[in-house]
Amino acid sequence: MDTKARLSNDEFLLKVGELFTKQQESGTVFLQQKRLTEFDPVEKEHNPSPGNFADISAQGKKYPLLFRASNGASDKSKKIKYTTVVESDKLEAFWNKYADVVKGGVAGLKKKDKKKTKGKKKKAPAKGVSK
Repeated sequence: MDTKARLSNDEFLLKVGELFTKQQESGTVFLQQKRLTEFDPVEKEHNPSPGNFADISAQGKKYPLLFRASNGASDKSKKIKYTTVVESDKLEAFWNKYADVVKGGVAGLKKKDKKKTKGKKKKAPAKGVSK
């Protein structure tokens, strides 16, 4: 799949559900969410002073969110990666659907079998050591 192509929100949810189904027996699903910002070049000769910082909360700008899902395969030919962008006004509806898909995928997981360890044995003093 072309990793640069972004899916629609509904198509992304379907693909994530399928990814969880494929990876249920053996495999990993990586989920990422982050704020999507436009490219903002940094000025090289900028000396910030304490009075120059703008109040970020006062800006009121809304940013879209980027959601990614991947199977985490290191081999590029086997790697599956899906991406979508959710606008901030549609986030609540998308998040509810996304949470349902993730909960459904996680329900199939089982705990790792941990070996029960017996109490630690005390080390015996080293033999042949004398002063």
